[in-house]
Amino acid sequence: MLGTPLERVYPRHHTALQAEVGHRGLLVSEWAPGTPVRPGHFAQRNRLQVALAQAVVLVECPLRSGALQSAQLAWDAGLPVWVVPGDAGRVSAAGSNQWLAQGASVLLDPAQLIESLGTGPIQAAKAAASMAPAGEAGPIPMAHREAALLAALGAGACLDQLCERLRQSPGRLSERLLRLELAGLVQGEPGLWWRPSGRGL
Repeated sequence: MLGTPLERVYPRHHTALQAEVGHRGLLVSEWAPGTPVRPGHFAQRNRLQVALAQAVVLVECPLRSGALQSAQLAWDAGLPVWVVPGDAGRVSAAGSNQWLAQGASVLLDPAQLIESLGTGPIQAAKAAASMAPAGEAGPIPMAHREAALLAALGAGACLDQLCERLRQSPGRLSERLLRLELAGLVQGEPGLWWRPSGRGL
């Protein structure tokens, strides 16, 4: 759920992440292409996030936080509101702790949330994969499948350099880089820059 038009990325170093979400899932925005981005758009987006959510979890929110607005919207809609308790004297947790006094549920372990809402589609897919017939060949390791990209990356490169070296579009390369980052093989940095992590190579 975006607080910007679909063609905008905020913050910019999330370009690869947004591309991956769009490829594997769904990007939603109520703002027409070309709409100037305003700070208030992110607060307005919260009502749509809550409308699509099964619950809201607050983690260390100060008294002035957009997350508290989301919690109120969820509460008014009858959705569960959970709070990870913070130190009583910590200003950064004052807003979320206040919700404990208002009747929000205490969340001490992620297992509580999973038990309440279910495991979700990712774990269900993993469970289905684990039931595949024995003896089937396993997947080719990510480092082997993306050897050309890792070679082009060298000690580090920006997205433009990789596009030039591999003659691929920024969108396609962003997807591949994000998969490598999720696999722990590369590390993304501000400025659309990636470098090898040294893991699994």
